[in-house]
Amino acid sequence: MSVSDSWSNHQEIEFRWVTSCPTNLLKHLQIDAKRHALDGRLDEITNMIGSYLWMIEDQFKVAIQARTTEHDWKPNLSAFTQMVWTMFYTAARFCSTLQRDRLVVELMLLHGAGDMTWFGDDNQKNVASIGKHVLWTDMPFFAEDMIYFWNLEFATMSRSQRRNVHYFLATAAGGNIISAKLCAVGILVLREAFETTRDMGDDNAEDVEDSNRKIQDLTVLDLLGCAELWMLKAWDPIRRLSSIGFCDYPQEVGRLGPLAREAGVPDNGGFTKERLDFWSARFHGIIKLRHPERKIRTSTERWPDSFDSFV
Repeated sequence: MSVSDSWSNHQEIEFRWVTSCPTNLLKHLQIDAKRHALDGRLDEITNMIGSYLWMIEDQFKVAIQARTTEHDWKPNLSAFTQMVWTMFYTAARFCSTLQRDRLVVELMLLHGAGDMTWFGDDNQKNVASIGKHVLWTDMPFFAEDMIYFWNLEFATMSRSQRRNVHYFLATAAGGNIISAKLCAVGILVLREAFETTRDMGDDNAEDVEDSNRKIQDLTVLDLLGCAELWMLKAWDPIRRLSSIGFCDYPQEVGRLGPLAREAGVPDNGGFTKERLDFWSARFHGIIKLRHPERKIRTSTERWPDSFDSFV
């Protein structure tokens, strides 16, 4: 399957993370964002994000007025957006559960700003973009950077940190923030949770980070909380994408896991009705196995945080 140019490939993302932004600066931003999130000072983080958003807009305007070439100013836009996405991700990972919705709203406001435009001296309309991705309509590299962080840190996080991050991402996808692309992260979570053979695990497992933990070390219960968030918060876009067989994803993202292949789920490299049915059956099977006495009923909430609210 060929993927459209809506996606940057793995090599481009790796290159961007190596070359776009100084490593030391990103590290300091993450340290500051983590500290503020743990201290409950989300305003400090949004102020940091706001300062970089201002720099992005200012550099774009200055570049247009000075008539500099795209080769001169687009690398700066890429670096600054990388910093913004890093701060959102870090804040989501370490903030309290009471502050997660605030982060989603901040992201929605940014996306809702639409195209960043500026008229030059020639009265021509210029649109800020990175490659073919427009700021902020296309949220350039946001989905790609979240997949980068998945590969880098998902296994080493604590359970609560994983749930924080995927509450943020699944809710954003459910709120129609580049939902087709962002649901790629949902595929990764659901594939690892439901399409991969794993031990069930323990509800009482220690909720700690572990730098030595690998993705294959995770249990079903390490992943279940994140998986149910994608099935709840992002249910509408996932169901819609499944109904049309949406498959515009890189192969390493959209591929089936072994259990889905064994079950005969069609492999189109993305969403299908059969794959969605498989995820639902696997989830309900896990709930039934762990709690035979429970029956799932219709929720009175539109987007509940957990299936526990209606089982």
